[in-house]
Amino acid sequence: MMQAAQLKVFLAKLKSEPLMQSQLTAEGADIVSTAKVASLFIDSNESTTETVVELSDQEIKDQIIDALSKRNNPSISPIIIWAALLTVLLILVGVFLNLKY
Repeated sequence: MMQAAQLKVFLAKLKSEPLMQSQLTAEGADIVSTAKVASLFIDSNESTTETVVELSDQEIKDQIIDALSKRNNPSISPIIIWAALLTVLLILVGVFLNLKY
């Protein structure tokens, strides 16, 4: 078992630690054990004063896999897509107008 607050801090650290990410994504990696061991070294001051909630091994694994998959597949904001399309359109219109005159 692991506390939800510990996992939350672990996941935050995981986002900024490429070495830890590669260890967890290695073939045969024991994700749950790695998270539990790493959480032992998390400073108690970093955890919040949330209600203590114990997580099962499956819940820990699911949350870590979810965090790792988001790292590997970042989503692109629809605003960025529309801005890129608009930029291309404006460039094409500018090229067309220059060629016409």
